[in-house]
Amino acid sequence: MILGVIGPWQIIAILVFLAILAGVVLLIVFIVRSTSKPSVENNDKLLEEKKSQDKDKFEVLERLNKLRESGALTDEEFEAEKKKVLG
Repeated sequence: MILGVIGPWQIIAILVFLAILAGVVLLIVFIVRSTSKPSVENNDKLLEEKKSQDKDKFEVLERLNKLRESGALTDEEFEAEKKKVLG
């Protein structure tokens, strides 16, 4: 008898309980991590959105340049608008 109160079967029962508890905690952690991790499809969608945003910026800059070349915009107005588009 260890400590005069707990026998060997009680120690085994406590160790089994702690092992099961640790397994449950690990299972919960893995489930939470797997649901919060971005999937490959989400990454592909984000890349597509980034490409379309870059393409949109390029198109806006082309239109602004055409307006500048036609004389509808001054160089200062063009630079101000370009800064707005590029951030």
